[in-house]
Amino acid sequence: MKRIILFTDFSETARNAALYALKMFESQDVRFQLLHAFDIEFSGSPYIMQVREEMAEETMRSLRKELSRLHVNYPNARIEVTSRFGPIIDVAIKEIKERDPYLIVLGCKGATALENFFLGSNAYDVIKNVKHPMLIVPNNARFKVPKKIVFATDLKNVELAKMAEPINTLVKSFDSELLFLNVLQDDTTDRLKSQEKIAACFPDLKLSFHFVESTDVAKSILQFMEEHDATLLTMIRHHYNFFERMFTPSITKKMIKQPHHPMLIMHQRGE
Repeated sequence: MKRIILFTDFSETARNAALYALKMFESQDVRFQLLHAFDIEFSGSPYIMQVREEMAEETMRSLRKELSRLHVNYPNARIEVTSRFGPIIDVAIKEIKERDPYLIVLGCKGATALENFFLGSNAYDVIKNVKHPMLIVPNNARFKVPKKIVFATDLKNVELAKMAEPINTLVKSFDSELLFLNVLQDDTTDRLKSQEKIAACFPDLKLSFHFVESTDVAKSILQFMEEHDATLLTMIRHHYNFFERMFTPSITKKMIKQPHHPMLIMHQRGE
């Protein structure tokens, strides 16, 4: 049985991300874990233990209320609630080590998951520091069956074998088409060799390869998704140069006008 961790801070943004994931995986054998991480800034207080206990109790009450809200829409979903003390990154790393979830889910406040990173985000801190597959859901995103999924990659150092399984499962679940997109700033990539290597990791799927020349990677990806009516973006955090190049200050608040695209961020296990 798959385990999916739904991080929550009890906000509408986090609730929307949880509802998105519940809808996405409602037909699969999944156990969800609704997780809240709480911390105390004034850790030097002599009353630290008392405050921590009170916060833990309040957190559990809030988790039970949140669980009730989620069960209104998905009464049959198997959801357990968990409260953990500590910074969200530390809690995430420890929980992943102990539970090895299939996926972790976080919400973000930007109109798109990409735009959110330029406004500042705890989600981006998690992406940078937590090496595990994660789904990032913008606060206005509503689930649509992803008939087309865009996989943005620079096609360099492609090592997909260890990361292909979650993507294969997702694509097969929805009979999706997987569109590999390379935004070119140079043309030194061996396209044919990279395509053959990628295709070998995704047998029996509907694949296509696309190349766009642009210096604005993020904007080009969003435009491509809009043109092809794609609703989910996948990237590999392991492709550092491409990933970091994508998140530069070149995108402005004009991105708020773009569609609300969730992002599936993959990490190579053991990196």
